[in-house]
Parts: sequence; structure tokens; C-alpha cells
Amino acid sequence: MPKIRAVLVRPESPANIGAVARVLMNTGLDGLDLVEPGDWRTIEAWRMAWRAEDILEQTRVFETLAQALEDAVYVAGFAGRTGMRVEPIAPKAMASEVAALADDAPVALVFGCESTGLSEKDLTRCHRRVLIPTDERQSSLNLAQAVMIAGYELLLAESPEMTPPARAPNKDAEQALSKLEQAFLDVGFLTPDNAAPRFAEWRELFGRAGLTPREVQLVLALARKIGNAARIVKESKKP
Repeated sequence: MPKIRAVLVRPESPANIGAVARVLMNTGLDGLDLVEPGDWRTIEAWRMAWRAEDILEQTRVFETLAQALEDAVYVAGFAGRTGMRVEPIAPKAMASEVAALADDAPVALVFGCESTGLSEKDLTRCHRRVLIPTDERQSSLNLAQAVMIAGYELLLAESPEMTPPARAPNKDAEQALSKLEQAFLDVGFLTPDNAAPRFAEWRELFGRAGLTPREVQLVLALARKIGNAARIVKESKKP
């Protein structure tokens, strides 16, 4: 089974952090990462993490989301809002994709703060966007409830018999995609005013495909070729 960690971005309540730790123990997930958590090591957090204190003791803290995701090969960002440019998937579909990954593959489930959730910038770092269906009368979920739903679906998911190819670490995939985005800008396929929203769909495409280390090299080679072609055209137009 993949190694699955919950990543809480700017959590606002120590009690919720403790409750999430207990959920991770309930569902068999591997650990907890915090991004800009503030002062969270409180009695309230430990009280809510009943019989999951070890998870709190081993929690990792990061200054940025990018640092927290460096080694992940699959990143799922949970967002409650609709109308996003990139179509979200349901938790069950996410769990099926995770279950199909290689054993010990690092997976990150990313959740935003209680008041505003994940920002669009946070979501661009995720391979998949996951929307938990709710009744329209109350679309907001408690943070620990959202983690529980994700963990429950992962518990139910069955791993396939075939061993899938290993995915590249997120930092390598991000480097390749950044080079490709710049190449698209060089040839005018993207413009500075629309690069971020337009390239979000390309990121989702590659995230869904799951780049292998070899495929990362292919993307880098493609970006270099496009960039070289753009430079040749610019040189030819000089007087």
C-alpha cells in the first residue's frame, strides 16, 4: 500500500490538528504534515488526539507547501468550492488511483485551513483536485471530517494485482512542468497574462497521467526543443 500522509495547510485550530491525528490512526494513514501551523502544540491538540499521540509527536512541520510535497508522487488537494477550471474528482475515484500506485509510493492528501480552504495557488501544486459531495444547505465540512472521508475511501480501495510503474517525485515533475510552461511562453502558445490558468489544465493532465522518471526526462527534452526553436526564430528576425 502507498505511504499516505495528510498535509494540513495553515490549520487554525490545534483541536482540529489533534482530531486529524486520531483520524489518521483510525484509518491507517501514515502520518501528518503541517504547513505554517502557528502555535499548535497545545493540551487541546493532545486531548483530541486520544490514543494517537504518537502521530502528533512525529508530525513534520514545513514553511511552505512546496517543501511538504517534494517527495510525493501523487498529490490530492481537497477543495469544497465548485466552478473550478480543473474538474475535480470524487474521493472514491481518488482512492482507486492511490490504490493503483506502487507499494511505498509517497502520497500527500492536502487540506486547507478551516475558514478559507486551499487557495488556487495551493491547488496548482496538486495532481488531482478532490471534491467531497455535500448537501447544498451546508457545503462546509469540519477538517477532521474531511480527512476521515478520504481515509475511509482509501481503506475500502483495493490494490490491483499488477505492479504499476514508479512515479517521479513531485519536485522532479514540477521542474519539468515549469520548463515546459516557460517554453510555451517562449513560442507564444501562452502569454504572461494567461499562463497560470491555461497551464493549470496541463498540470492536471500530467498529474492524472502520473509521470515516471523517464517521462520527466521526455518533458524536459520537449521543453528544450521548443525553447531552442523559439530562439532560432527570434535570431532569424534580427536585422
